[in-house]
Amino acid sequence: MRATVFPLRVLLGVFVIALLILGLPPASQASTNTDANIDANTDANTAEPAAANAPIFIGVSGFSFEDLDPRTTPNLWKMMKSAQIGTITPRSVRATSCPVDGWLAVGSGRRAADEPREECRQPAPPLDGWVADWDVYSQVARGDNYDALLGGLSESVPKIKAFGPGAAIAAAAPNGHVDGWSPVGGDLADKAAQASEAGELSLIDLGNTTLDGYSLKALDKRVGMILDASGWSDGDGSQALSSGHSPVIFSSISDGADKGSSMQATMALEPGAGAGLLTSSSTRQPGLVQVPDIAPTLVELTGAEPIGNVAGAPMTHEDTGSDWESRYQAVLDRQVAVKTQNELSTWFFPVIASLMVGLLVLAWFLRKNHRALVHSGAYRLGIVFAAMPVSTYLVNTVPWERATNPDIAMLGALGGWSLILGSIALLGPWRGHKLGPVLFVCVVTILVLAYDVVTGSRLQMSTLLGEPLLIASRFYGIGNSALALYCCALLLAVAGFASMTSRPVRRILIVTVPVLVSAVILAAPGLGTKFGSVPTLIIGVAYLVLAAAGIRFSLKRMGLTVGIAGFVMLAVLFIDWLRPADQRTHFGRFFDSIISGEALGVLARKIGMNIDILTQSWMTLILPLIIIGVFWLALTPQRFSLHGMTDAYDRIPLLRAGMISLAILLSVGTIINDSGIVVPAVGILFLVPVLVHLETFETKQSADSGGQTKLNSYV
Repeated sequence: MRATVFPLRVLLGVFVIALLILGLPPASQASTNTDANIDANTDANTAEPAAANAPIFIGVSGFSFEDLDPRTTPNLWKMMKSAQIGTITPRSVRATSCPVDGWLAVGSGRRAADEPREECRQPAPPLDGWVADWDVYSQVARGDNYDALLGGLSESVPKIKAFGPGAAIAAAAPNGHVDGWSPVGGDLADKAAQASEAGELSLIDLGNTTLDGYSLKALDKRVGMILDASGWSDGDGSQALSSGHSPVIFSSISDGADKGSSMQATMALEPGAGAGLLTSSSTRQPGLVQVPDIAPTLVELTGAEPIGNVAGAPMTHEDTGSDWESRYQAVLDRQVAVKTQNELSTWFFPVIASLMVGLLVLAWFLRKNHRALVHSGAYRLGIVFAAMPVSTYLVNTVPWERATNPDIAMLGALGGWSLILGSIALLGPWRGHKLGPVLFVCVVTILVLAYDVVTGSRLQMSTLLGEPLLIASRFYGIGNSALALYCCALLLAVAGFASMTSRPVRRILIVTVPVLVSAVILAAPGLGTKFGSVPTLIIGVAYLVLAAAGIRFSLKRMGLTVGIAGFVMLAVLFIDWLRPADQRTHFGRFFDSIISGEALGVLARKIGMNIDILTQSWMTLILPLIIIGVFWLALTPQRFSLHGMTDAYDRIPLLRAGMISLAILLSVGTIINDSGIVVPAVGILFLVPVLVHLETFETKQSADSGGQTKLNSYV
């Protein structure tokens, strides 16, 4: 019916206006609130007079905030209440990190690791001033493509006192020699305080808490003595710490064992600074830091020259204005979210894929005797399943982490959002149009992800399709899964809306304006900060733009598009590289690696990650065949007697071109991004339900109208 075009045009207007608001300068200004807060905190911290005493760093392994207890660890409990606190991701070169890995990262400011072993190596004391097994650590660092320069901390901060075998690793020079080392003894606290007063950085290794027989009470007692010696505690057992005279950082820097990874605890006390949630410009998330942040933090606190080639950034803090209970709950929520995502993601998507396949098989067998029921169910379930990917992000709008059973709460929130969005899509004024419900879901998906990008990427952290913080691949901007979902929804949306008009100029504008705004949102440093988004979008949308303009596709034109995409991306990299080194994102750092000749190592690591993802199980190995099969069905519906899809292509002129562009886009995304096959897999997760819905749309409409109504096309 012609009247259904009006709600769709309203939906188009909302879509374009919302994207412009998100992408134009006022939105960009608003979107950098997180960056501004971090910069403001950094400026505020650096504006204060530097502490007269050097910092004291206490490192352990395997300690999380759940290990805190006012009876077992009273000193650490008091420290938590008065300190700046945050969860720290212990990710190293491999999935789990050992104590040696953590101390190598503290000493270099980048991911580094020991050689692969069945059990973690426990650091050994230096022999005659030389770190044991240093040649092994150096060889692994040279071959793992993470560019860790061991000994960077000692080169930047020449005056270091190291206590304990692990601390010797972090304090060693690039050749493995360490000065000023001593074992942990009864006079540890006094020695550390004296070193701090003398302007010497103190590194203290208090062991691996995951080892059998390790005493948390003994750990707490040593920490209490250090706090007392540095002026933070008067030993009266009060519930708050006084203002000390030396910065003290307590952090768990590794998992400690090969039995699985989990978020660790970090707490920092700094004279003159209040309590809050730790963050850094490398994570841009309140209450979240990473182990490579420790080295630049220690360097900044000592007033030394920054270490070159670090992946981390100095830790700052956000003064949330909340009490200690709220801050403690925030870090506990983060731990629960990461753990729940890690546990659910191993089985959730295979189960969802199996369920979708099972429903399709059941519908195939019931198609003759229960045709109306099958089509009615597929029509509704298709749109609900299409709303599920964006719902995986919307679950973070509710505090599911605090439920008694967080996994059930997360899945419940996911199902609830999917049903809400699916119901609105099916009941809205656009329901009478062939692509109406799909366009609604696409617009919601685009706007939710765009809003999340410009407001700090909170929704993407630790959700089923979001960023796994234990992998530490991305803490802000837009991740690969979100990028794939965004681009799929964007191409279907612009193809559908552009089909409303037959005028080429209008079609081109409807396609290009949202894509250009999206390119800004997804690629700009401080917003999406996604290196692969611009070439993925430009190359992917090229076929659709040519179809909208009525121009025939050719390989020459595609080659020109690839060249334009490459030039634009290099320009973005170069502009970011022009900024000061400590303000660059990974755009500028990658351009610097091109200049220094290290880019091939980065690319080799990304290619290796793609291969590892593809070969990690039999399911990932068959994914390419499934993806090819889905697009074969989608692009040749006549061959498989898919009358609903054939009818959709007849009624929606640019839909087929949109599908072809989508296939190109996902192929490019697979090659460019380091998630490899995950990119098209997420696209298929969204596309298959859409195809099911479109295939059954007409039959559903006919059943509702007694088989007499046939919908008009767009034009």
